Amino acid sequence: MKRLKQVQAARLALSELGSAHRIMGRIGISFGLGALFLWLLSTRVQELDLDQLQRSVLQMSWGDWLSASVLTGLAFWAVGHYDALLHRHFCTHVDSARARRAGICAIAVSQSLGLGVLTGAILRWRMLPEQSLIMASKITLAVALSFLGAWAIVTSTVVIAQPNAAHQDVAYLVLAVAIGAIALSIAAPKVRFRWPNGFTIAGLIVFCAIDSFAAAFAFYIFLPAEIAPPFFAILPAFLLAYGAGLVSGAPGGIGAFEVTLLALLPHLPSDHVLAAIVAWRLIYFVAPAILGAIVAILGPAPQATSPFALVQLPRQNCRAETGIVAQGEHGLIGQNGRAKWVVGRRNHVLVGLFDPIGGHKDALEMLQNTARAEARWPVIYKASASLAGLARGAGWRVVRSACEAIIDPQGYDLTHLRRAGLRRKLRRAKMVQIVQKDHDQPWADLDDIAAEWARLHGGERGFSMGRYARDYVSYQRIYIAYHQGQVMGFITLHETCGEWTLDLMRHRARIPDGTMHLLVHSAILDAAARGVARLSLAAVPQTAFLTLPNFMSRWTDSGLRQFKDSFAPRWEGRYFIAPHWFAAALGAISIAWAIAPKRYRHSDTLAKSDADTQYGFAPIGFAWQRDGDI
Repeated sequence: MKRLKQVQAARLALSELGSAHRIMGRIGISFGLGALFLWLLSTRVQELDLDQLQRSVLQMSWGDWLSASVLTGLAFWAVGHYDALLHRHFCTHVDSARARRAGICAIAVSQSLGLGVLTGAILRWRMLPEQSLIMASKITLAVALSFLGAWAIVTSTVVIAQPNAAHQDVAYLVLAVAIGAIALSIAAPKVRFRWPNGFTIAGLIVFCAIDSFAAAFAFYIFLPAEIAPPFFAILPAFLLAYGAGLVSGAPGGIGAFEVTLLALLPHLPSDHVLAAIVAWRLIYFVAPAILGAIVAILGPAPQATSPFALVQLPRQNCRAETGIVAQGEHGLIGQNGRAKWVVGRRNHVLVGLFDPIGGHKDALEMLQNTARAEARWPVIYKASASLAGLARGAGWRVVRSACEAIIDPQGYDLTHLRRAGLRRKLRRAKMVQIVQKDHDQPWADLDDIAAEWARLHGGERGFSMGRYARDYVSYQRIYIAYHQGQVMGFITLHETCGEWTLDLMRHRARIPDGTMHLLVHSAILDAAARGVARLSLAAVPQTAFLTLPNFMSRWTDSGLRQFKDSFAPRWEGRYFIAPHWFAAALGAISIAWAIAPKRYRHSDTLAKSDADTQYGFAPIGFAWQRDGDI
């Protein structure tokens, strides 16, 4: 054991040494580039009269200084919104005003100090101490990368908009690559990096344009009127020089910015351009750095009580289907430590699953506020008729998307006329034995059945439909069917004190006819004996109730409806709700994408099963931003 600890310590030390070498390497490259550009700049200014340069700066009017100050304030207002957008993207639920304050402070200081990712992360951590240093580093890196991407789009657009501008072919190429990358990021497959959604990308580009244009105009003000070309003629040169300064990594981009701008504006007198640069640097770099340092010394603003505190799912008075949270794909939102809604997150929509927990009061407003704080649109999936009526009264769009099969176990009678088909199925399965076990499950057999079922059905569905995994089904009630000593199939049910809901149904390719009917029938009888008031066979999509041509029957889930209808349930409508039709369309696409059959590794620790297209759940579920989405 001692030897193992020594090896682990050595590996950790080597890892830290490697990280330190990489950091020092980046610092060395930044300072090397800065020194190179400063040397190039020094060769340009040797012929200039530095005293005259100083007099030119001091002789600039107060009106110019005031106008440039206002524009600098506008630029940093836009920069602050960068942080607010990315905090929404990462779902930190930091108040937007505090996020903007932290972002402005971090960028104002770090852009003058250099090493922006390192200094920016430390300053953001200082201003938002409730966030970890890791999250502060993520925000800082995301700000840097997304700003470079947005700058490339804005600069390319400006170059293309200029008649007869040089390098337009390169600008078109950059813009095409950027648009392709954005499209890929929005509809990307499952990846480790959390792609920003369309709302976030659009906001980043808009605020980058505001920042860049304001900074450019602040510089333009300091150019003498007699030599200054029109603003939009000088804008491309400024933006390219601005980008060169960013890429160099030097403090304030010093050297790289000056050399690039002088090279792109050869027709302007160098002394006047350098005087404008000095004045602009005083306003845009020095003054914000001093103010940002003062704000950082004063420390973070008081933290308001967050409405998004950690909440727990209550054990009582909630719908059994909320047990889907054990799958690890969903979250809970609530107030005062109490869960109000099970939610699923996709790139562009926040989905409230089922009805809110503990009543409908303020539930729609809470879902809207949470979605807004995460830069998403709210939608509701599998809502009851009462919630649908409330939402319709509030102006939301409501569509009936499914029907849920409800059984009253206490009144369940096998002699019911509508259960004649069920009786025939049960007679055919008379040689099958049903066992309900709370522990010591035959996991090897269950694993094998689930894997076989997934291969035959093209994978397993997700989101609102369970995926088989030991950790997941161990939270559920399990019924197992045996025939001649062999496990043939099983079902699982979500369970609360007053309600059970059917979740997984898995079986081998060849099983005695009526086996799955017998499993569900046994669960209903068990629920009746235990005093359960309500048992749900889960939902069937609304298309299963339509009369369509035979060639379209494969898309209607008619077999699923017939299976559940054999138990003579009471069918209750379930509704899809959205604030407007565009959100409804986007939400429906996201849900369909998430619930579509996928191949999951059988060794996944999270749930990896889904409801059968013959027996399972309703089909319009969906997943969230971390997996990549529409």
